[in-house]
Amino acid sequence: MPYYNEDLRACRLEMIKKACKYDLEHISILVKRELHFHAFDILCKAFQEYLQVLFIANKIYPIAYNKWIKYQFVNILHNLDLYNQLPSILSIRNFESVEINEKAMKLYGLLNDV
Repeated sequence: MPYYNEDLRACRLEMIKKACKYDLEHISILVKRELHFHAFDILCKAFQEYLQVLFIANKIYPIAYNKWIKYQFVNILHNLDLYNQLPSILSIRNFESVEINEKAMKLYGLLNDV
């Protein structure tokens, strides 16, 4: 199945990158307000947006953004090294801390590499 035409792909890539950055930038505000569960929810949303960015950037249709993540990184994107960085982003040891901010910044850095 052919991928989007280049103009549409570029538009969608920019749109989802902006949405992901917006979400990541608001996590620190939520943490300051002690809305840790909301902040984590937004981190999970941004994580899926990041996956969408990767697939659009690589001109590949995903299976899903919430299933078979390792399979997609290893067998479709051929990037085990990047996959190995991802599970730690959603692993929070001290939920009521600034740790969610740190995870958001790590994901922000990965997003800037795309």
